[in-house]
Amino acid sequence: MITTVFDAHTHLFHLKVVENVKKKREMVQRLHLRTAGVENRTSRSSLENDFKSNEIIGGLILPTALVHEVRAVNDSAFERVKDSQKLNTAGTLHPGAKNIPEMLRNFEQRNIRAIKFCSFSQRFSLQDPKTFEMLERIQEHNIHSESKFFLIFDTLMPADFYFGSDPVHNTTPELLGELVKNFQSVNFIGAHMGGLLAPFKDIKTYLKPASNLFLDTSNGAHVLDENQYIELIKQHGPEHIIFGTDWPWFTHREEIRLQHTLFDKAGFTKEEKACIFANNILQLLT
Repeated sequence: MITTVFDAHTHLFHLKVVENVKKKREMVQRLHLRTAGVENRTSRSSLENDFKSNEIIGGLILPTALVHEVRAVNDSAFERVKDSQKLNTAGTLHPGAKNIPEMLRNFEQRNIRAIKFCSFSQRFSLQDPKTFEMLERIQEHNIHSESKFFLIFDTLMPADFYFGSDPVHNTTPELLGELVKNFQSVNFIGAHMGGLLAPFKDIKTYLKPASNLFLDTSNGAHVLDENQYIELIKQHGPEHIIFGTDWPWFTHREEIRLQHTLFDKAGFTKEEKACIFANNILQLLT
């Protein structure tokens, strides 16, 4: 097995978030979330200890925030990992936030390259003109700066059903695909293989392989049929697939073993698996 692994999709949730998710039993079952003992997997030390136990070189935590909490959440996430030898953090933005250019400069100064969005919990639409304005600012930065930002979008399609959010705030494969086409100087990562609990035909139809589109593996192999999952990773190719666990809902030992098995079935070489397990995300982060 490959020893160089970087987990590009982790969370350090507050216990209230964990308890809220556990109450949604149908969703937990459909997503196959590993809720047993999850309360013991919410601290930085628990995550770093799991990295050490599985010889993982590092990971990326993915915070998001409502519009009035963006600055505070970014500051908190940065402070939480700044002295860590293993953890990086994404930043988060909101289309309704003021001073987005200032926040981008702050990210750059902190060497933050990833920006995470969860549109249903942040309560914004991917079709809102303010969203396009925000992405245009990010694209302009990428065009004129040596440091490039990349964007990670949560993709739980039936979020409105499970969380009571506004369905217009869902990130669907179709809407994400439009952003990928409209902002070609920005790299996008579609979390959960581009559409968590989305119809497979929608993922295939609207998220065509593109130079600026990556899919992360988090939870994908648990909700897609094996043949569907292998079809997607072969369609997009190992240079555009990124390993992520969705910690604390899944643990590293089982996910690394599962992905190795699926990559072998897809016919990926050792070098191609190395791209997925670490090289692709490390290139985006530098």
